[in-house]
Amino acid sequence: MTRTVGLIGAGGIANAHLPAWLDLGFDVVVFSLADDAEPLVARYGGGRVVSTLDELFAVADIVDICTPTHTHHPLALQALEYGLPTISEKPLARTLVEAEELVAKFEQAHVPLFAAHVVRYFAEYAELHRSIEAGDIGKVGVQRHTRQGRSPQSGWYSDAPLSGGVLLDLMIHDIDVARWVAGDVVRVFARTRAVGASQTTHALLTHASGAISALTATWTTAPIEFRTVFDVAGSAGLLSADSDVRRPFVATTAPVDEADTLLPRFDPLTSPYRAELADFVASVDSGRPPRVSARDGLEAMRLADAIARSADTGNVIELAQDPQEVAA
Repeated sequence: MTRTVGLIGAGGIANAHLPAWLDLGFDVVVFSLADDAEPLVARYGGGRVVSTLDELFAVADIVDICTPTHTHHPLALQALEYGLPTISEKPLARTLVEAEELVAKFEQAHVPLFAAHVVRYFAEYAELHRSIEAGDIGKVGVQRHTRQGRSPQSGWYSDAPLSGGVLLDLMIHDIDVARWVAGDVVRVFARTRAVGASQTTHALLTHASGAISALTATWTTAPIEFRTVFDVAGSAGLLSADSDVRRPFVATTAPVDEADTLLPRFDPLTSPYRAELADFVASVDSGRPPRVSARDGLEAMRLADAIARSADTGNVIELAQDPQEVAA
């Protein structure tokens, strides 16, 4: 029997989620407050548009939230009222308090909640984690993660109270990866610099293991390509990746639409978005933990909150020694 996904939102990230759901064999119903749902369905030749959220919840077996960051929390709570397994695009919520409430309520109701930190499913990051777990480079000592992209054109993205700025749009990915690779974080120091629509955040994380992580995330109005770089040094070796190195030919052209500037390049045959959605479905069906847990999404928000406070005050933020789950 074909199951139905309720896809809420039809903007940038929905352009990665809808084709992945269709490829996985799901029926998809789409709801959006904007006038972009019909074009999205037409673009990928599948799915159908519904006119209300109640209509979506009534037919959905799984809910996939692909809406602006500040709407994740209320929409997830609505999905919970229907007892529906829910995927929330990163970040899990706009604020740490909201993320804490979501995780607590979904856990109490025994309903699966998935934090869509897709970077764990990109091949180079999955291999990074596998190699470190295998002990290939010994004990991790220092890691550097850099992520850059064009400044978003959408109004809500550029409104920091709604989006959380470059910290919750780009750096949240590397916050999650840094913790996945090197474990719990005990200390944070950060700086943010904004000039017009360009914005950069630098963060230095000290892990309980003693490892140090240096993170940089940049939005810029300059005509650059989306790019990610990492270098992870251990006691017995170094692991590195640069998204530009994979491409022998680079052309910078005018984007077709906003999705072209917001989403990294990926091979549709090995889509990390397909992989993360398939992992969540397998988790729901089998009861096994997914690669990214709701608790992982919460801890990424806890670190993002500390980074924001450090950047705002100029102070080092010491984190409480509470247990933090790191998904396998």
